[in-house]
Amino acid sequence: MIIRTISGVLGGLIVIIVLIFNNSLPLLLNAAISIISMLATYEIFSAMGLNKMYKVTIPGILFSAMLPLIGNGLLWQGLWFIYTFFIFGVLLVIKKDLCFKDIASIYSVVLLITMSLNFIVKLRDFGGVFSSFYVLYALCISWMCDIGAYFSGTFFGRKKLCPTISPKKTVEGVVGGIIFSFLMSILICFAFERFMFDTGVRVNFHYIVPISLIGTVISIVGDLVFSAVKRGCHVKDFGNVIPGHGGVLDRFDSVIFVVPFVYFMVNIFNIIRI
Repeated sequence: MIIRTISGVLGGLIVIIVLIFNNSLPLLLNAAISIISMLATYEIFSAMGLNKMYKVTIPGILFSAMLPLIGNGLLWQGLWFIYTFFIFGVLLVIKKDLCFKDIASIYSVVLLITMSLNFIVKLRDFGGVFSSFYVLYALCISWMCDIGAYFSGTFFGRKKLCPTISPKKTVEGVVGGIIFSFLMSILICFAFERFMFDTGVRVNFHYIVPISLIGTVISIVGDLVFSAVKRGCHVKDFGNVIPGHGGVLDRFDSVIFVVPFVYFMVNIFNIIRI
């Protein structure tokens, strides 16, 4: 637990540092998401037992790195076509190295990781002067839910949630995760409104409250989705790059689902009032 806590604190500090330099070095966030996407893609390939099949892993890892760096314009669309044609036209039809189920799994997880994590960059770009707030708010929903669920489940967990998917997750942990994430999300909004925003800028809490609550539920579902993936791949963690936590994907599994949701919500609803 101590190692997990220290790793979590250090990871949080890294995120804050990246966001602090967001205005002066915006490409720092793009590069960070690109690296995270590559690591997450490699980890899912390793879990599937494909890490040494380089004709699959190298194109997938390189493709996953491009979107946060170049955006989803014509160049990325061209890369997407090349990658899609290679996966289906070459590996499935010409070389016949993999069956359709394997190809479909590889293609879907690469696109899921790549496009979902890129929503962090899109959220930053949409936010303008409020970009750090939007990104931190979205990450807070996901990570605070993980933290709350972990400690609540550790100390109070009794009733199993989904024992066939994730034997350690409990109903008490889920309840604690939802409550803690919601409270911390509201606290961050209050802190930004009070200390970071200019005078007159306000947070619309009648939007923030439902978005935060729904986001915590999505976070839990996202966590369970990748727990099911690990179960299907017969692995405990996706990696060991983060001491006490596992792999990069173990920390960004729920983020993959939460950040796109927050992005759509802030585009639909005016959660900041000027």
